Order: sequence, then C-alpha cells, then structure tokens
Amino acid sequence: MLFGEEDIIVNLQANDERCVRMMFDNYYRALCVYALKYLPSLQDAEDVVQNVFVSFWENKKGQKFCGSLRAYLFGAVAKASIKFQERRGRILFDDIEAHVNQLLEDMTSYDEEELSRLKVKLTREVAKLPEKSREVFNAIVLENLSYKQVAERYGISLNTVKTHYSNALKKLRDSLGDLLIFFF
Repeated sequence: MLFGEEDIIVNLQANDERCVRMMFDNYYRALCVYALKYLPSLQDAEDVVQNVFVSFWENKKGQKFCGSLRAYLFGAVAKASIKFQERRGRILFDDIEAHVNQLLEDMTSYDEEELSRLKVKLTREVAKLPEKSREVFNAIVLENLSYKQVAERYGISLNTVKTHYSNALKKLRDSLGDLLIFFF
C-alpha cells in the first residue's frame, strides 16, 4: 500500500515508528534500483537503502520535516552510495548533487501520453529478459512477493532469487537508464 508523503511526515513528527514502514513500502524498491546506479550489487544497494532509512528515523524523528521526502531520500541514497564506494576505494561521480537534482526534475516532467509510451517500452524490455529473471522480476515487482516467497514458489534458493532479480534490474537499467527508477 502506498502512503502519501504527508502521512509519513505526520508519523515522523509523532515519533511513530510506522513512518519507517510507510517509507519502506513507498520507496524501498525504487531506492534500491537507484542505488544500483552507483553500487555493484543488489545486496550493497539494499544495505545502503536500509541504512538510509535507519539514519533518517534516528536523526529526524519528532522533528518538523520540510520539503520533498522523495527528493530527500533519493539524495540521501545517492550520497550514502558514493560514501560506500569511497570506503571501498571506488568513486563513480564527482558532481552527485547536479545528477540527483536533474533526475528528480526529469521524473516530474512526463505527461500522460509520454507515460503510456514509457510503460510500453518497459513492458517490451521486461519481455526481453531471460525467462527465470523475468518470472522473478514480475513476482517481486508486480506481485509484491518477498524474496523468500519467490524462492518457495519456484523451488530455488534465496540467493538464486536475488541473482535473477539483480540481473533483471541490471539489464533493465542498461536499456532504460534513469527511466527505470521512475517506474518504481
């Protein structure tokens, strides 16, 4: 279930831990996909995004929050991803602020006709994925199943699910670029 930013912020200001779950439901997948732009693996991306949520909660709970929560989270994930890479001795972007701001600006500029064309393009690209990667991707994204549920459904290990999902995201990111984040 998706929640409005205002609902999340109200819970944040009230010190209600449901705020973290609401953010997770709304933004986790998109933030993980976005983090993959900077990080080599899905596991690294998930770790960074989870750390951003924890840090956000610990530093902002009970406080007034102004601005766009979505923009804040994407910016925080970008910065955390860069720091993660720097600790490993890998720097991918020098001017991350400009990139994040441009992406967020681009994401809000699509009209309904453009969105329809983009959805068709996404559907085509998903159809091009290898069968198992496509099945895993659809189960996680469209059916909102957990990795464990997907593993049980297809009789494969949790790591195999993560590998198929990661491969699907990488292929889609290569073919769709920043548009992939928009769809999530």
